[in-house]
Amino acid sequence: MIVRVSEAHLRDGVEDEFVERLVELVSSFPSRYPGMLRHNVLVDDGDARRVQYVSVWADEVALEGYAGREWRTSPVTFPEEERFLARPLELRHFVSVDIERV
Repeated sequence: MIVRVSEAHLRDGVEDEFVERLVELVSSFPSRYPGMLRHNVLVDDGDARRVQYVSVWADEVALEGYAGREWRTSPVTFPEEERFLARPLELRHFVSVDIERV
């Protein structure tokens, strides 16, 4: 299982519009992308200008079906997203460790 985290650092005053647009765009993703197990939009409780889109994928094949061959290094963006951003998206991937086996 792979956890993909895209973090946006937003300009002042666009937080609500960005989150609304992001939620609208990603709401259909689980039905559109086989292998997407779950996803969330997270807004930092201390700084609403920091927003993460977290998606969990069954495997690399599923993630490549969503993000393309460059999934490890290229964030998926939406049209005109850059007008919301204070800096480029940050992208990270995590491998889930089964707690029961530790």
